[in-house]
Amino acid sequence: MQYEYSATQNSWLQEAMFAKDKRKYLSEWQNRYETSDRNLLNQFNFTPDSSDALDRLPQFSFMLRVPFKLQKPYLSKDDRTFHLLDNPVRKDKVFQTLMVASTSWKGALRATFWQLVDREDNEQIIRLFGNAREDEKGQAGRLYFYPTFFDKIGLEVINPHDRKTGTGKNPILIESVPIGATGDFVLLYVPFGKIDESQVAQDLELVAKGVEAMLVVYGFGAKTSSGFGIAEVSGKVDFAIRSDWPELKQPKTEVKPPEPDLPRYLVAPGRIDLDFLNPDGSFKSQEQYLQGKSGKNAKQLYDKAKKWWDSEQLRLAETAQVEPTPEPELPPKLTITDVSFDKLSELGDRVQQIAERLSQTKEISHDS
Repeated sequence: MQYEYSATQNSWLQEAMFAKDKRKYLSEWQNRYETSDRNLLNQFNFTPDSSDALDRLPQFSFMLRVPFKLQKPYLSKDDRTFHLLDNPVRKDKVFQTLMVASTSWKGALRATFWQLVDREDNEQIIRLFGNAREDEKGQAGRLYFYPTFFDKIGLEVINPHDRKTGTGKNPILIESVPIGATGDFVLLYVPFGKIDESQVAQDLELVAKGVEAMLVVYGFGAKTSSGFGIAEVSGKVDFAIRSDWPELKQPKTEVKPPEPDLPRYLVAPGRIDLDFLNPDGSFKSQEQYLQGKSGKNAKQLYDKAKKWWDSEQLRLAETAQVEPTPEPELPPKLTITDVSFDKLSELGDRVQQIAERLSQTKEISHDS
């Protein structure tokens, strides 16, 4: 009740709530929500970095972060008692920031999966989302969702028409997150029990396909059947998994570094021209090298080569004297593969290849 009590102490809200004409309060209403302290909200780190989140989780756990931009307004229902409009968007109870709750994301994505798979009791959907906890048959899901916060608030007007006269009456004001607002969809996948790598790849393939369909096709929030809650991917899709999946990364074209400009007395980095050495590997004297040669250039080249040779022998002697201290062996650390994609479909295509490769490997191991 603390949240409701604080609302009753807000004189502006009380005055606006009971006003007959609420339109004069709308600019102040918008300003109050759009000027909230986002820096303070970000300090709580509600959505951690992938490396921090995956560091202490089981192998094959993964995190997916999808930035999006609303193409249609987002609607939802707040459970607060005191509000200016009769249809407020859900807000965080502490910071009063517009949000999509983690439970809302879970419901929207699960509804999308039902459209894609066409079976509510599908084994893979139950594995991802869990099922109803009835007696001892309850099963927790592998997906965990994070809330999304917005910094813009808008207003939608629905004007019901009289069936007889066809004229509008009593327009209904609905809070919304407007077109153009941006946010991040973030989910975490944590396998438990007996972990099957090919099963994880299949789950990720369905998740990538489902998230894209939810944002772009089916929408999220209220009134999705009327076209609300549609978005587009607006930036790099970040993905990290606690495993070594090199297939996720684009093959890099090897760029050979340009060959360094070597002094004339070297044939390669660290290798002197054999013309300066005796058959036993010792450095020739000046008389030996200049025999049959004439001119100042030959002597200058010899002096430079001799100087390099002496410094190289000194360096090798110092290196041989210092015995390296053996470092204690550290326990092997699981690799985290961290990649970015322009589109969710790219992630789905790569994971499909991984799933096929793992299924083939599994078949070979069973045959053997």
